[in-house]
Amino acid sequence: MKNMILFLTLILLFQVAFYNCHEQKCDLTGKWVNELGSNMTISKTDDKGHIFGSYFITLTANNGVEIKESPLSGIKDDSHQPIFGFLVKWTFSESITNFVGQCFVDKNGVERLETMWLLRTKADSSGANWEKTRVGSNLFHRLAIKK
Repeated sequence: MKNMILFLTLILLFQVAFYNCHEQKCDLTGKWVNELGSNMTISKTDDKGHIFGSYFITLTANNGVEIKESPLSGIKDDSHQPIFGFLVKWTFSESITNFVGQCFVDKNGVERLETMWLLRTKADSSGANWEKTRVGSNLFHRLAIKK
């Protein structure tokens, strides 16, 4: 009987350890950087899944426009590797970008955000509408905080 209890206890401990190792939850809040060096801060998510933050882009057309931090808002689900969508209304241009993606956690606990985006700029006329939407993708990693 003792051996059976020991065996069942070991199985239970193994299952708990296995679950904890594979169910690491991705936390969207924090500072993120993409492969182009743009910085995104998700300052808060609420219990309804709303996302709030800001975005600072490093790349833009070289037209003398001052780049400013832009507001970010969106929504996410509540899974361990959440899917999300958010909008950035650029403060320095007449454009909005919609990002959609998912947060993944690898076996070492490293989080990354894989996104696709649509950038829409304002068209002067209906005839110019076709050329005012761009599509792309970005991969974000959590920004390391220097101590």
